[in-house]
Amino acid sequence: MDNEKNKNNKTDSIKDQTIEYIEEISEDIIQDLKKIEKDKVGLVVIKGPIVGEKFFLTKSILNIGRSIESDILLDDITVSRKHAVIKKSNGNYTISDLGSLNGTYINSKRVDYLELCNGDRIQIGKYIFLFFSF
Repeated sequence: MDNEKNKNNKTDSIKDQTIEYIEEISEDIIQDLKKIEKDKVGLVVIKGPIVGEKFFLTKSILNIGRSIESDILLDDITVSRKHAVIKKSNGNYTISDLGSLNGTYINSKRVDYLELCNGDRIQIGKYIFLFFSF
């Protein structure tokens, strides 16, 4: 019974937003997300070498890849130098794969282009990010 009650508490939204608890997210990350101010948009690493690292989307275009020119540099041979880009347009955020060899995955499905929603999981190489928009 206590286990079920604890599980229900974890499925409560984060900061009264719409991100639901996902088992792979550590309690530390959940607590960090609760502290983020409203009107913030970004990514937090939930799996990979830099778990807990946050990237706030403050620019209209954010480049992700293995290149040193990337806004988010991912040190992983399975990540292309210019792997993906996140763009802000009219208050919405989209992600586009830039023809990478190993693909970009949103919620476990390979995509070329997709509008991001609060709570989406983005996988690029061995990194999994949680997209948040408060």
